[in-house]
Amino acid sequence: MKFGLEGASDSSLSEALGFSETVVEVGLTHPGVRRVMAPAGGTVSFLVSLDDERITDLEVEIGLGHRGFEKEVEAVPWHRAFPYVARLGYAGGLMAEVGFCLAVEALGEVALPDRAIWLRMLGSEVARISDHFARLTAVSAAIGLRSAEGVAQQGESIAAGLLHCVMGGGPFAGWVRLGGVARPLPEDFGLRWKAARKDIEAILERFSLVSVDNPSCQKRLRGVAVLSAQECVSWGVTGPSIRAAGTPFDVRRDAPYLAYGSVDFDIPIGETGDNFDRLLVIVEEIRQSLRIIDQCQRLLASLGPGAIRLSLPGWCEVENTGEPAGETLVLDGLRIGPGEVASSVESSTGELGFFLVSDGEILPRRIRCRGPSFLHAQAMPAMLRGTHLDDLLPTAALLHLVSGECDR
Repeated sequence: MKFGLEGASDSSLSEALGFSETVVEVGLTHPGVRRVMAPAGGTVSFLVSLDDERITDLEVEIGLGHRGFEKEVEAVPWHRAFPYVARLGYAGGLMAEVGFCLAVEALGEVALPDRAIWLRMLGSEVARISDHFARLTAVSAAIGLRSAEGVAQQGESIAAGLLHCVMGGGPFAGWVRLGGVARPLPEDFGLRWKAARKDIEAILERFSLVSVDNPSCQKRLRGVAVLSAQECVSWGVTGPSIRAAGTPFDVRRDAPYLAYGSVDFDIPIGETGDNFDRLLVIVEEIRQSLRIIDQCQRLLASLGPGAIRLSLPGWCEVENTGEPAGETLVLDGLRIGPGEVASSVESSTGELGFFLVSDGEILPRRIRCRGPSFLHAQAMPAMLRGTHLDDLLPTAALLHLVSGECDR
């Protein structure tokens, strides 16, 4: 961005004052990056070109957590890919597992039991709430609102406890399995959910008071990192960011999977596509996830006990194999027929997709993952040119850059 000074209308402020452009590396050891990105599992680093305090250019370095996700998955049988898939997120890794399973199950042309469908939906929405609260915690830390940060952490803790109750373990417990899920809801889930829902609603009200309605928050986020709907499409930006720009695109509504076409929920949208609109969308999406979980819980209660995973020729149930989820559903030498399939889900970050190619062997022929964080990272320079340096971390927090999704 150029700053017109008398006799130096074509010069930047640095040039006009006789200074060279400053290049700052905001890396992993930077205390702000550690504080803001750690909740999202992010390992990104930023190379920032500055004219005084204004960003003139930005390079997002995403290779610091490189593992080669796609090649890792191609080297193992279909049912052994879950430890890698789950690490595409933390709590949100559950949604990645659901997306991968749906793609493999489409290749195998199998239909899931009704209970498995609704259980996967319920678990996905609990994971979404946990991820969104982590995002609210990170942006509150980035703009220095300690009270809002503490409130968001309480919400994240409650959502994490609820997710542990659903899965019977932590985020990597292996609850989602090919053909269904590993275990039903505990008998006391209804009571736990009622209490957790009440607490989360109260936390959202407190967060709105100390953050959304706070003039300091609005001053820091309004008009910052604006991305229009057309620019979102051009960069491949999805999730809360495209909805903040006024486009109600949501895979759950536009290309329904599981039973999302049968539940009632609203898609919140913004007006300007700035950081404040992203914050508002994220808060409202937590409320909509509460609505979806209500419907899933009632439906599951009406279904009662029954099958939660498939039992087909070539698919066998075995005793505890040492994995956290107890009994596990495995593929005993199952060879999926040749073919290819593309499948997407709406993760907490955006559209998370898998393209699978099978040649009929026990190992995948090719796997391609559309990680939303990878696309969001490449849009950051366009969003932040002309803004201030202290706008960098709030924007990264709201985009929720997950290193596993950026892995290439």
